[in-house]
Formats: sequence, C-alpha cells, structure tokens
Amino acid sequence: MMGEHVSSLLEVKLKMARTAISITPRGPFSWPAMTDVMANFSPMTQHWQGTSEMVRMTFPLDQEFTPVGVALRFLDGRLQAEVTGSRNLAAVERQLARIFSLDHDGTGYPAVGARDPEVGRLMTALPGLRPLNFTSPYETAAWGVISQRISMRQAARLKATLIAAYGDRLLVAGEEVGCFPTPERLLTVESVPGLSSEKVERLKGVARAALDGKLDAERLRALGDEAGPASVREIPGIGPFWASGIYLRGCGIVDVFPDEPIAIAALGNLHGLGDTPRQEQIKRLTTVYRPYRMWVCFLLRVAANRGLIPGVGERQGAIRRAAHGRTGSSRKTRPVSAMRPGLRAAK
Repeated sequence: MMGEHVSSLLEVKLKMARTAISITPRGPFSWPAMTDVMANFSPMTQHWQGTSEMVRMTFPLDQEFTPVGVALRFLDGRLQAEVTGSRNLAAVERQLARIFSLDHDGTGYPAVGARDPEVGRLMTALPGLRPLNFTSPYETAAWGVISQRISMRQAARLKATLIAAYGDRLLVAGEEVGCFPTPERLLTVESVPGLSSEKVERLKGVARAALDGKLDAERLRALGDEAGPASVREIPGIGPFWASGIYLRGCGIVDVFPDEPIAIAALGNLHGLGDTPRQEQIKRLTTVYRPYRMWVCFLLRVAANRGLIPGVGERQGAIRRAAHGRTGSSRKTRPVSAMRPGLRAAK
C-alpha cells in the first residue's frame, strides 16, 4: 500500500505569499550553462521546464524542512527568485546560492585556466560553468539510497513517484509543483511501487538523520573534508561513495578534488597521462587548481561527457570497472556517480 496520504497544497496564506530575492554572481557565471546541466542531471530534472528563461524549483528548506518553491530567472546579471512557502528569505537565499555555486567568489577562477592552459581551453569551450549541486545533503542522501543498483533514469522515476505520493504541492509562478517529502513525511512511508522494503527503511534512516541534524550542510562543512564525509557513514545504506557525494555535492564544497575514477581519468587524458595518472601527478596538477579544485573537477566531468576530452565520456563504464578491480572493492552498490553532471552528447 502506498499509504493514505494525498498530496495537497500548503495553507493558502503561505501558498500565496510571494517575496523576491536576488543573488549577484561574483566572477564568471552562465545561467544557460547551469540550466543546460540541470536539464540532463537526473536528480534535478524534476525542476526542468524546458527553458532557461524561468525554472520552477522546490526543496525542503535547510534545518527547518519547510517546503519552499522558487521561480528562478536570470535578469540584469542577477539570479532572481520569487519565493513561495517561507518568509525566511535569508535561509532560502543561502540555500539557492549553494545549489548554484554562487556562495563563493569566483573572480579568481579564470586564473586557474591561465595556470593550466588545458583547463583554460575547457573554460573557453564552457564559459561561466559552475557546479550544479544537490538541493541539500538530505536530498543527496535520499537520492543515494533510491539510486543504488538501478539506473539514474529509474531512480528519477521513483523519486517522482515518492514526491507525488508524499510530497507537498506548492503554487510556483502559476503552476503546482511537487516538493520532495519532508523528513517527518518520509517517516510515514510504508511502501512505494518499485522501491524495495530495504530502501524504504533506509530512507527512514535518512529522515531520522536529517531530523537529528546529522545532514545539516553547515555542520558538515564545519567538520571538514575528512570528518564531514565520515560522519554520515553511520546512516544505513550510506557507504564511502555516497558519503563523499553528500559532502561534496550536497554541501557545495569548492576546494576538494575527489578520488573518483572518471574525474581522474578526465584529468589524466586531458594531460596525456591516460586513465590512471600516478598520485604524485594528480597532486601536481590539482595543486594549481586551488582554491577551486571541485569546480575544475565538475568542469572536467562535463567536458568529458560532451566529447571535449576524447576517450573518456563514452568509456565511463569500463573506467569504473577497471577502478573497481584495482581497489579490490567488494561493494555491491552500483556506483552511480554523485559527481556525475548532466550527460549530453557533444554538439
């Protein structure tokens, strides 16, 4: 049984209350590039309406988990958002800035391309590209559970089913849009067609962790690059791969280059070093990317997916299998990458 919950609109006074915020990027930023990735990134495709002129997005607000809706437009050099569902505009602005990597000053980012001309070439081909992050560590962890051992397309369908059955509906720019269930609502889930009972129980574990503050973005950021990911490993179903994903792409970390096989293969092939450059070579190359190492990682992944680094995008399965064999890992979880940006053929 799906449960007797039928999604409904929030209270009228919240549903109709709209206020606006705006965020001005510091440094190069392309909204069309961001929405292009969003349209092809399975965890975020629910927000995509087919045009970069206006994007409707919903998410549980950090810490309090109030369902929030935003109508996003990029006008006059600023990301402008019409907000529905919450009057806590400061919290909404912080979360939006983190999602779209606008919470960090990017004025120094082009200098990375000057220090590494190969990366500079990719920056020229993909101008203004910054990482698109998950809406929160909470949703990242839930996606990590849902997507295990299935394709990203299947996971997106299951997420949509979960939202339809247990999520709130908000009126965003004249249209109803579903929001991912709050942790309290997720704890009421009994079954979802296509989702195993084990995954349902693990989703409840994610919900409990969120309510306990263990998936708070600011807390995880404060813990740092080792303790942050390690702290979420205690959540059932979250192994090292998704612990890293929750920290890097849920918290919007800027200056870490992850030990992730596709990113490393892209880095190596870009510099003529093949799929598996040596650790000292990785360190030498990525040191010059400071303090934007994760931004460069994201750039490499998108560039590889779009054929700008030949020999990587079309071989991702083989690269992962080879890395899996080298580490001797016994993981049963299919590694659907937390760092995997939207896939699209090169034009």
